Amino acid sequence: MKIDSEAWLAIDDVEVVYSQAILALRGVTLTVGRGEFVALLGANGAGKTTTLRAVSNLLAVAGGAITRGSIRYDGAAITALTPAQLVRRGLVQVLEGRHCFSQLTIEENLVTG
Repeated sequence: MKIDSEAWLAIDDVEVVYSQAILALRGVTLTVGRGEFVALLGANGAGKTTTLRAVSNLLAVAGGAITRGSIRYDGAAITALTPAQLVRRGLVQVLEGRHCFSQLTIEENLVTG
């Protein structure tokens, strides 16, 4: 699949390995244009969380690493950036299951994110 160089988010042929031995993703390619909404759907273990960790550069916390491919955000390569640098650029992963704002409505949680 050819990646659109103008895509807001472009994941191209990404491979992720955990603990230098467990292949979690292979050949993931995805583009998201400005203003588009995208959902990652799949069974447990399909790679949804790993894909999001790769985009937000949170793999190292779980012992993972991108071993192949590239990720671009707003036209720039981001795999070498820290999560803090990504946040400053506007790329933020809102983690689920932490119940940080359980007293807020769904809409209020989305606005807060």
